[in-house]
Amino acid sequence: MTKPDPRDPRETAMARDAAAMLNDTRFDGWRAARRRRLLVVAAALAIALTVAAAWYGNNLLFLPALALAGGAWWLLRQVVRGMADLPDEFVDERIRSVRNEHYLYAYRALSGLVALATLAMYLAADATRVGWQPGADQLHALFWGVLLLAGMLPSMLLAWSQREV
Repeated sequence: MTKPDPRDPRETAMARDAAAMLNDTRFDGWRAARRRRLLVVAAALAIALTVAAAWYGNNLLFLPALALAGGAWWLLRQVVRGMADLPDEFVDERIRSVRNEHYLYAYRALSGLVALATLAMYLAADATRVGWQPGADQLHALFWGVLLLAGMLPSMLLAWSQREV
């Protein structure tokens, strides 16, 4: 872990923010393994609700579902102490290796999901033969699903699998 240059106010501020995030105790009640897993399930349900609302073009449900997913994303980041987002120079080797391992799993899963979505789009292009015409709502759902998963998956995996955060 390298020390920030004290003459650079931006690096000093980043170091102060990283230390504050790693030492934050406000969300200790959510850091127990059972509660973290409950939060991961809630985040996954919020993503599913957002995608379903977008898929069916239900704007009255979509905005609250998106707000719920955003709140789950924010809370997940707080609960795992931002480990998924902090720059390398502000975390120790253990956190860095755990984070990198979970990023690997998260992006493997995301790559598989994007491959499935691409296959679905390919099949949807040929869906006129069976009478299904995918529209803007379905593309909207695909966009929000991929975006939310890309952002939340590393924190979700960290929250689910770590003994202590």
